[in-house]
Amino acid sequence: MAEALVVAILQQLATVTAQSASRQLRLITGVEAEIENLESNFKAIQCVLEDAEEKQLVNKSVGLWLERLKQVSYDMEDVLDEWQTALQKLDQTEPADQVEVFIKKKVCPFISCFQSSRQVVRRHQFPHQVVRRHDIAVKITKINGELDKIAREKERYQLTIRSEVKQPRRLESTSFVDISKLHGRDAVKHKIVSMLFGENSSHEGNIGIRTISVVGMGGIGKTAVAQMIYNDYEVRAHFNKVIWVCVSDFFDQNKIARAILGGLNQDSNNLPTLQNVLDKICEKIQTTRFLLVLDDVWTDHNEDWEPLRATFQHGMHGSRILVTTRKESVATGLGSSRSQVFHLNQLSDEVCWLILSQMAFFGEDDDDLLKSLEDVGREIANKCKGSPLAAKTLGGLLREKKKRSEWQSILNSELWKLNVAKEYIFTPLLLSYYDLPAEIRPCLLYCALFPKDYNFVPNELIKHWLAHGYLNCCKNSGIEEEELGEEYFNILASRCLFQDFEKGKDGKIWRCKMHDIVHDFVQHLTNNEILAVADGGEKFRLDTSSSSSKRAHHLRLMVDGDWKLYLESKIGMNRLRSLVTIGGGQVSGKDLRELFNRAKSLRLLDFALARYRPYSVKVQEIPRGIGELIHLRYLDLSYSENLTILPDEVCGLKNLQYLNLYHCIRLEKLPDGIRKLINLRFLLTSRCQKLLYYPKGIGELTSLRELNAVVARVDGKSDQFSIGDLENLDLLRGDVDMGLLGDKIDWKEIKRAKLYNKIHLAKLKITMIIKPPGDIIEALNPPPSLNIQLDWDTVREVFAYSYPFLSLSKFTSNYC
Repeated sequence: MAEALVVAILQQLATVTAQSASRQLRLITGVEAEIENLESNFKAIQCVLEDAEEKQLVNKSVGLWLERLKQVSYDMEDVLDEWQTALQKLDQTEPADQVEVFIKKKVCPFISCFQSSRQVVRRHQFPHQVVRRHDIAVKITKINGELDKIAREKERYQLTIRSEVKQPRRLESTSFVDISKLHGRDAVKHKIVSMLFGENSSHEGNIGIRTISVVGMGGIGKTAVAQMIYNDYEVRAHFNKVIWVCVSDFFDQNKIARAILGGLNQDSNNLPTLQNVLDKICEKIQTTRFLLVLDDVWTDHNEDWEPLRATFQHGMHGSRILVTTRKESVATGLGSSRSQVFHLNQLSDEVCWLILSQMAFFGEDDDDLLKSLEDVGREIANKCKGSPLAAKTLGGLLREKKKRSEWQSILNSELWKLNVAKEYIFTPLLLSYYDLPAEIRPCLLYCALFPKDYNFVPNELIKHWLAHGYLNCCKNSGIEEEELGEEYFNILASRCLFQDFEKGKDGKIWRCKMHDIVHDFVQHLTNNEILAVADGGEKFRLDTSSSSSKRAHHLRLMVDGDWKLYLESKIGMNRLRSLVTIGGGQVSGKDLRELFNRAKSLRLLDFALARYRPYSVKVQEIPRGIGELIHLRYLDLSYSENLTILPDEVCGLKNLQYLNLYHCIRLEKLPDGIRKLINLRFLLTSRCQKLLYYPKGIGELTSLRELNAVVARVDGKSDQFSIGDLENLDLLRGDVDMGLLGDKIDWKEIKRAKLYNKIHLAKLKITMIIKPPGDIIEALNPPPSLNIQLDWDTVREVFAYSYPFLSLSKFTSNYC
């Protein structure tokens, strides 16, 4: 990750100095030299980072050196952000407020980080900008001093320069492999299914229904076997309900119970306590023959399982529980007898070679290539030690390599000799990780922020990567950051670092998961970077004395109780760059003020992770202090049902790229100053029932890629957003749902929209409150690729839901 950070900083440094030069703003003497020294130090360190990343596995001192480098890099990234934000504010200076300010060259070097003989700034902003620039200059000098020390210390570790620079290989969207066939496990699958279907014996264990357990080491295929059974046609026909719950190593009775109830098609939103949920489960399972799969169970404490165990005693005759676990004590504790425990043994070397070769030669028609590499490939397969995950991982790694020397390099890698093999960091994953280009590694490591068994939505994950600058390397290359993110994701998927792919009609992945061993692996590599905290509804589970709680840059907060427990903890919030929340409850404006005061470096704030909506944290009020989060790129407030207003200070977030207000049902308007959000790429406002006021300034947001819902005037009246204000939004993609207000059509506004320039837009759904004339499509003049849907016949339903106060009595036409 350190290498990617350094690369990003050098690129950002080049960009911001170029921007200063283009504005005739030159760095003053002293600071200019500091910048040159920074560049020199970062470049010298960059050359040895590949070697340092690997050596940290066996040399803790190198690891600590990298930790210091990462922190300095983060600090420098923040300073460059401040610098760039200051330049953006200069660009938005209004002529009416301008005044010429002359700054002489002999001023103290730290009065300004930028200087020209003539500058135009706002009269009332000048003192603030002088202070800001002074701060930036001081920070640059301080950072450079620390970086000097780090650069000198690298010599003591005898780090070598790696000349090879790995470049990402562009993949087609269909080039990843998801092997669905289960090799070498057919016999155990059939035995388990037979036991699931078998009649009850006189003794069904301690929990009232038969519990069958699959036990084995990590990566051996337990979950894969359970998935094959779960998806089996005969199994689904035999049971009324088939339920899957991932338990994982963090045991949460409440979460498990609610997941089970959800699998029974029952909502738990109105059930405040665990006992309420258990009572509802008990009611449903008495008349439902179910199969409950409890995947990846770690907890073997009987008292933790007791409430659920008592509930299962009421299950309908013939119901079953299937457990996967690495610990036999779990199987015993959940009531499996010796005959009901299936131990998964290691696969044979032959089966490992079959899996590896399927992955490595997927889509390959060259038989000669396979024959030329088979002997080396079989030796590599022998190193899998019977693990199907290892075989898939190595196969994904070798798939990009067609030379014998490359396969031999994997076989003879020094990483096989490292004495670091643990359940969460085994060699095949290390080989795959270090073979990734440096710029893709942070994208993989960032996934540790999400919980195990999380349903990753690539489109959302890519937006997270974008917020943290992981996709900035494509700037000036002609490729969109989102397209690059899709390529990065496909590369990770092709390496088998994601699995369980679900595809859309276009053949692209729209949802997937990460194997728990891969998750353990990335979690281990980000031990001091990413922190997960939970209150468990009762007790705040965090060792605040640990160094990781003070050095973390990304935080996942699982909170069902009081936010004060988190805010009063000793987590180093001043370093946080990501905060994502899981759980219910609400967060008050007072709590958010405290958060904003302490977490000024936040780049991403997500109160509603996609997998857990609508069980998201409800934001009641956005404090004005949000305007101080100048680094913020991503803000997700969806499902904040009590939120009525966004303060004007939100418009001061110059770097904001993503704003999600989905299902904020009481939000009535967007702030007029929204035009200042010049970097906004995604504005999501669907299902905001009362939101009728969209400012005209939205038409100035020329960076917008997604505007999924908008209300516009069609008559050209008022200061609200008009259909003509689409004129300059030529980068819009995907679908736009537009409601048009007005009792007549202004044809100039229709034509001003210039839809013919919206070549990336897929679909435009227009709902009108007057009957659209037949020639409106011609006037809109869309490109051939744009699908336009005009709705008027259904306007009663659409507008009655979204705009309940409008008079709809005159809508009787059958037009569609």
